[in-house]
Amino acid sequence: MTNWLQSLFDQTITQQKENVPWIDQYVPVLIYGTGTFAQDIHHTLVDHGLPVLGFLDHIEREKNCLNGIPIYKPDATRTIDRNKTVVVLGIHNYQADIPQIIQRLNNAGFQKIVSSVELYDHFGSALGVRYWLTSRSFYVPLKSILEETYSLWSDEASKSLFQSIIKFRLTGDASTLPAPDLTPYRPADLPLWQTPLRFIDCGAYDGDTLADFIKSDIPFQSVAAFEPDLKNCMRLTDFANSQKEKFPSIFIYPCGVYSSITQLAFETGREMASAISSKGTTMIQCVALDDVLPNFAPNLIKMDIEGSEYEALLGARQLIAEHTPGLAISLYHRPEHLWQLPLLVERIAPHKYKYFMRSHALNDFELVLYAMPVK
Repeated sequence: MTNWLQSLFDQTITQQKENVPWIDQYVPVLIYGTGTFAQDIHHTLVDHGLPVLGFLDHIEREKNCLNGIPIYKPDATRTIDRNKTVVVLGIHNYQADIPQIIQRLNNAGFQKIVSSVELYDHFGSALGVRYWLTSRSFYVPLKSILEETYSLWSDEASKSLFQSIIKFRLTGDASTLPAPDLTPYRPADLPLWQTPLRFIDCGAYDGDTLADFIKSDIPFQSVAAFEPDLKNCMRLTDFANSQKEKFPSIFIYPCGVYSSITQLAFETGREMASAISSKGTTMIQCVALDDVLPNFAPNLIKMDIEGSEYEALLGARQLIAEHTPGLAISLYHRPEHLWQLPLLVERIAPHKYKYFMRSHALNDFELVLYAMPVK
């Protein structure tokens, strides 16, 4: 095993041993954040008998109470012993600047801050996998796979980012992550896509990627756009109709993309986060790209489909093997996608790609695999 990976695993084991066992000391707890994740943490901690005093948030809220307990601003907790109170970070999104939040909490007198990674050591099974977030014990048997994936990256930036991500997921230290690149699907430091684009857009949402490409003067030859959420698809259609002169040929499919032609449960109405899910109350039609676009000959395929990327790549293996299109595939919807997806592409088209990875948001979100055809 490479030295950096072994060192990181050793460091993680030491950190777990040194962490104060706050859940065994019946110390008071505050939860930073007021969103769904924070509220789920509240229910979980209460179910396990921990004393939750309230929520913390730097943002002024209309209501000063949530789930029957107070919402405090960090500098307005004078009646709380800040030396003894544990603050659990209940934020899990692409916008929160976690190191800055921790610094502000420290400045307010809170010294024991529990990251979501540490929290999952104790309550991961109750809270469930959320995008990339899972218990760090998940990574223990995967050392050889992580090493294989590390060797696949084609540039130092990708290797360094991979190291930072693994370190973040094992330590919870968000300061290890680099600043994100704010140009998704067209990073300035990578080669340009072959144009004009014959583009398959999986998870086309409301046309946001198409709009960004148009703004960047990227020409299209043909577009096949897939968006199963009804409201999103209607907005996508409106956008395409408003930009007819930019698309010599565009086809919009109100379908999900999967490994076969099938119908699956879908959680709809969640904007960009609408997804195939066993919890969904709507059934959608799903298709395999190989089945519905056998003659399309794409030169770029993008997939941002909320966790179904692995199955969708399986359903496009013939297109990928035959045409070797550029690939832009989201890596952050499942913990294992970080290594599964690049390794899958390499199995589908051995030695036909160079592999790069870039981060386009904070906190390990909007992480994208860029597979560039070897020329």
